[in-house]
Amino acid sequence: MRLEYSLELRQTQKLLMTPQLRQALELLQLPALELIAYLDQQYLENPMLELEEGEEEPVANGEEDELFDIDWELYFQDRSDVGEPPNREAGRRETFEQFVAARSTLSQRLLQQLRLLPLARDIADIAAYIIDNLDHCGYLHQPCCEIARQLRVGEDQVLAALAAVQGLEPAGVGARNLRECLLLQLSARDDVPPWAWEIVCRHLDWVARGRIPALAEVLGADIADVQRAVDYIKGLEPKPGLSLDQEVPPAYIFPDVTVLAAGGEWIIMINDGQGPRLRLNPLYYRLLRSADGEEAKKFLRDKFNSALWLLKSLEQRRTTLYRITEFILDYQRAFFAKGVKYLRPLRIKDVADALDIHESTVSRALSGKYIQTPRGIFEFKYFFSANLETADGSGASSTGVKKQLQELVEREDPSCPLTDQQLAETLQRMGIKISRRTVAKYREELQIPNSALRRRWA
Repeated sequence: MRLEYSLELRQTQKLLMTPQLRQALELLQLPALELIAYLDQQYLENPMLELEEGEEEPVANGEEDELFDIDWELYFQDRSDVGEPPNREAGRRETFEQFVAARSTLSQRLLQQLRLLPLARDIADIAAYIIDNLDHCGYLHQPCCEIARQLRVGEDQVLAALAAVQGLEPAGVGARNLRECLLLQLSARDDVPPWAWEIVCRHLDWVARGRIPALAEVLGADIADVQRAVDYIKGLEPKPGLSLDQEVPPAYIFPDVTVLAAGGEWIIMINDGQGPRLRLNPLYYRLLRSADGEEAKKFLRDKFNSALWLLKSLEQRRTTLYRITEFILDYQRAFFAKGVKYLRPLRIKDVADALDIHESTVSRALSGKYIQTPRGIFEFKYFFSANLETADGSGASSTGVKKQLQELVEREDPSCPLTDQQLAETLQRMGIKISRRTVAKYREELQIPNSALRRRWA
């Protein structure tokens, strides 16, 4: 095999991911709150950017002295730098609005209740150990014998401490399984219906399978009494610890786009006005034109190009979001006027073809963003759903079909609920071509139990 060198000239096309293009794609993908943080960071790093602020009101003659007339005695009494509120009056009680309530966990709530119980020191210490070993649902998975071995105490002491923990609120906490949890809740109530104790102790698995007639036959009770007992048991809390555990803070959604109806027309507003409004700094721009040193001129030129590209990318992001929202608003006009059942099937490719942009651009523009409408706040992906064939050939959205399925279940006769096959046949008579398997899949996604579990016998 012969090796030799050669020189060739080839012309090829390549897509290079430049820093400017990467910044534009990043801005397009950022939600509103993350965009605000990004612009704040850019404002601090780039001297070519400045905030657009309103003109300062002129100070009238004679007011300037009043602005700088400082009461030095009050100034030195201010101790806000050490954490105290400014201008704190002597003897004044602080209001509750100045404090933020700390979120307490399940263990903290239970330990607070435990301190109020008249327990011996050794039993209280074991009970505190048990509380620390509860999971977030309030269950104890560690055997009592194992706890006794680790703490080097008697198992009877551990059982006494466990009984103290199980007597705390909420009822059912400290249970070792679901049956014990439900029994603890029944013992704490006075309105327990007949047969509830018997069902929880021996036939809990029959309740899960919905075998109410067989359960009534085994118990020798009236089927109506068994149904009332089962309904009461289903109203108990299977995870009592979740009612006290507040570890996860609530999530707040800041919509990126707002759609309003005014005068029979729709108004689209891009919610980017909450962040800093940036513009080019004229002072540094003049310095760029008059700079003498090559190094200083290069620095200012790079910052100027970066700022200019940032402002162009922001405008491009705003325009892209507006165009996509305008298309969705026009395409899903029936949804905004009548409701979820009239949501039309839509794909990202449809939006890209209509607006003559790439699918990846549409996907980045809608990723993690929300739109506020008169019907509520929705994620942009909510308007994109699969297409189901209809009799007239127009197609139906899977989201709209799920809404119709949910309404059919809500209107059904509880004593004779509709099976998946009957639901499929009902939707087919409404003009939607759907199979029983698809109905079962949608029903599970909506967390609707099957017909056997939905049936009521009284």
